[in-house]
Amino acid sequence: MMTTPIRTVIVDDHPVVVAGARALLATSDEIICVGDAGTGADALALIDQTNPDVAILDISLPDINGLQLTERILGEHSSTRIVIMTLYHTRSYVQRALQAGAKGYVQKCSAGENLLQAVRSVMLGGLFFDPPTALEMTSSAVESTPTNGKASGVVELTPREQDVLRMVALGYSNKEIAARANISIKSIETYKARATEKLQLHSRAQIVRYAIAQGWLNDCEC
Repeated sequence: MMTTPIRTVIVDDHPVVVAGARALLATSDEIICVGDAGTGADALALIDQTNPDVAILDISLPDINGLQLTERILGEHSSTRIVIMTLYHTRSYVQRALQAGAKGYVQKCSAGENLLQAVRSVMLGGLFFDPPTALEMTSSAVESTPTNGKASGVVELTPREQDVLRMVALGYSNKEIAARANISIKSIETYKARATEKLQLHSRAQIVRYAIAQGWLNDCEC
């Protein structure tokens, strides 16, 4: 049975990187590249024309920061998923990418192994980090997570609190989580507040780090 391929665009100002990413995407029968751009302005025009499922963006572009571009794209094309593919690997860049709305983060040094998986994962509603990025995100987990017993692990959360927190980490809004769980938005807010209070998590980046450490983001079926 034929399935509709995942339509992607690549935004990077290095022709060699674009060529390599195109060649990699071409190895998959389920993913196609419908265009590429070397600047943010060209990317916005291309995305307007092609309306891709996934945009693969570098952070460093000649005219606009790729994280700012992420916000621009999502503001105009909310259904497009963003995968960041970059040389930058520090936790601050990853956190800023999450805040901008990116769903995937792949370092160029590992793109050959992980770019296809990133595209597939974000299309399933997941949040994807390649292994080097996941390691960077969890490297301070011990320092950033209290050791008072209440935050010692998922066992302290109810099944509903765990499900809600996992979907928060995956990037779903309270409204989307409520629709999936078939309960009210206020109930979702309550479960989220209880879970983050128990674990003493004070930002989405901390929630994501915790979710990675628990292995919650390895499966993108939710």
